Amino acid sequence: MRRLPTALLAAVVAVVAGCASTGALAGRVTSSGTSHASTAPSTLAGSPSHAAGSARVGGPPRMPGLLQGKYQALAIAFPSRDTGITAILGYAGQSTTLRSWIERTTDGGRHWAASQPAIGQHQPGAQAGMAFVSAQQGWAYLPGLFFTRDGGVTWQAEHTPFPLTGPVAVAGTSTWVAGYACTRGDCPATIYTTGRVGGALRRLPNQPAAARSVVAMQRPTASVAYLLLAAPHTRSRLVTTSDAGRIWAARPLPCPASEQASQLSAAGPNSLWLVCQGTPGAGSVPGVLYRTVDGARTWTQIARENSLGVHAVSNRVAWAVQSDPSGSIIVRTTDGGRTWHTALARAHTDVEAFVPQGPDGARAVARIFSANGWRFAAYRTRNADKTWQRTALPA
Repeated sequence: MRRLPTALLAAVVAVVAGCASTGALAGRVTSSGTSHASTAPSTLAGSPSHAAGSARVGGPPRMPGLLQGKYQALAIAFPSRDTGITAILGYAGQSTTLRSWIERTTDGGRHWAASQPAIGQHQPGAQAGMAFVSAQQGWAYLPGLFFTRDGGVTWQAEHTPFPLTGPVAVAGTSTWVAGYACTRGDCPATIYTTGRVGGALRRLPNQPAAARSVVAMQRPTASVAYLLLAAPHTRSRLVTTSDAGRIWAARPLPCPASEQASQLSAAGPNSLWLVCQGTPGAGSVPGVLYRTVDGARTWTQIARENSLGVHAVSNRVAWAVQSDPSGSIIVRTTDGGRTWHTALARAHTDVEAFVPQGPDGARAVARIFSANGWRFAAYRTRNADKTWQRTALPA
């Protein structure tokens, strides 16, 4: 596997716009409340966020099995120790009809139940990210916006003043949403806010200058936020606020001219981990990792490997997913990135959705390849990756 070129909604576009005719899905790593792709799709018709109705996880239990076609696990969230939710979508066989579903566990990942597949992109299972403010209340987002108030059992479409949703970030009970007034995602983003899951979205009074596409939005506290911005044919930008969006300031990025900032993870108000994504054809190394401990005023390069995503826990502890000739692997550092060790590596396995649970715990959903098809499995560790438990997900 090689990292999917980072672009706004690329994870969704890879499935919705192109995969029906181009073969297997390109891999990328998503997680609860992390960054997303950075440039606009060629087209993304309609608005999931304007769709009314709800979806429910239920019905007869579905058994684990092989999938024939093209599928991807887009997002994972564990809003509590025992409750976990993941979204899977794709195409069955040679079909061009998009199918998606939500899988949910209430016993810490030992057993999972899947909803019946839903058709089309205007579904909670067809979203690329999840963010929860509590064990019961949270969002599924990008390219639409859905909310749940019962731990992911049922989902409702949020009524939005925009047709396309970008990243969502939560801090306490506060939610920020990046919205686009165009369905192509090639117009500037506007930041909206609400203090209640499912509540009305209000435009943030003071918008960051030239917001462009929002690659990532991190809110380590209710007052502090970081926005990673991008636009076609220009370099990435980073802006920050320390007063809940009243005043914005630009911060430097360490990426060379041949690379774009593709993912951002905040471990605290001043602690950030960053992936700069290049292309081998341009002579740069994909997935270079950087870290800052002073609010992005200065950066230190900490790894030069094929990192697909970084998930920070503290100044010193972080997990990362890296590409590997046979799929992808999970690595972990406990010394601020000076050294990394392999935490999980399985042949013919792509880690697609990942979320840390403190310094010693983590959850992942992986796509496992075989000669007869592929299946999805959930992995979990609670002892600093000394042991992992694997559970096959319902097909």
